Amino acid sequence: MAKTIKHKIDGIDFNFHIWGINSPLVDYRLCWLLNNLLDWNFERVDDIEISSEKDDSIIYFNAYKYENKEDFYTVEIIQNKNDGFVLLPELRNIDYLFIFDGEEDYFDKDEITPIFQQIQGIQSIFEIEVDNLKSKYKLLMRHFNDTK
Repeated sequence: MAKTIKHKIDGIDFNFHIWGINSPLVDYRLCWLLNNLLDWNFERVDDIEISSEKDDSIIYFNAYKYENKEDFYTVEIIQNKNDGFVLLPELRNIDYLFIFDGEEDYFDKDEITPIFQQIQGIQSIFEIEVDNLKSKYKLLMRHFNDTK
């Protein structure tokens, strides 16, 4: 049996915003609806891969990304649940994570909740304080797995 090595990461600034989304929509449908509503262009990026603590298996979480190069921001949709596994355990009731990272001058984060509530199929959306998340370091995996 392989020995698990855990590293503690300190001093990282989590300077992005995150919202939790509850929705029965499949991930690609949610992205398609957001693309149409906001004139974005979400693209599938590499899955986030997390090792299971129960066995040596790898759990995959779908991830989508849109990069606005003109206004210098990136948004992502990340699946939080897959086959009974949860990416961020303290948010086990959340289906998707919506992450904004970048220049806030061209992105009104206060408008996200009302805009997303226009989409039929989104049951709820709310902003989450990143610093209060115990498993926030798993969100760093999105950068290590990203090849686009």
